[in-house]
Amino acid sequence: KRTAEFYRNPSITSNIYLHFSTLSEDIQKYAKYAKGTLLDIGAGFAPYKPFFKNVDKYIKMDNFEYLGVKPDIIGDALNIPLEKESVDSVFSSQVLEHVPNPQKMVDEAHRVLKKDGVCILTTHMAQVLHGEPHDYFRFTKYGLRELFKKFKYVEVKPNGGALLAIFQFFIFAIDQKFPIISKPIVTFLNLTIKKLDKMFFDERFTINYLVYAIKWKN
Repeated sequence: KRTAEFYRNPSITSNIYLHFSTLSEDIQKYAKYAKGTLLDIGAGFAPYKPFFKNVDKYIKMDNFEYLGVKPDIIGDALNIPLEKESVDSVFSSQVLEHVPNPQKMVDEAHRVLKKDGVCILTTHMAQVLHGEPHDYFRFTKYGLRELFKKFKYVEVKPNGGALLAIFQFFIFAIDQKFPIISKPIVTFLNLTIKKLDKMFFDERFTINYLVYAIKWKN
């Protein structure tokens, strides 16, 4: 039911504002590094496409039609139907935790990237169960570095710190238990916690990570 605009610019009154606003800000920061032909793995309706202003071609891939939006390629993230070294950039947001073999997905991204191609990927460290029953994994920064070991450069950035992550769960609980009166409380917390999280930043616990990786030259 969420719109593409919601993912890019979630409402301050939303019970998942902290999650999506922080994620969107970091994707926008790193989107400038994408170039040439970009493959969006698990694109859905590609809400972040407007951020990728430097790409020449944006290819949406998914394994089914998402809410009536037909992807450019219907394919499996574990067996991407593209030739080796056929794209310049790969982007994937919140998909890695939903595949049964995350290493295979990362290896497939590496395979289809050209030399010096870039990969921008986001995934969870902490989140409630979602997309059930296909919700398999949560990741640490060390686990992600291990998955991306074939790449020559790997940067793993937390999307927010411990305070933001903890209060995102707290907001979920408030909204679930007290839906009638939750909106003003949720709005106040959304306005406050994001600022406090930056003041008392602790990267040991985060909602998501963004991985920015560059492929090895062969």
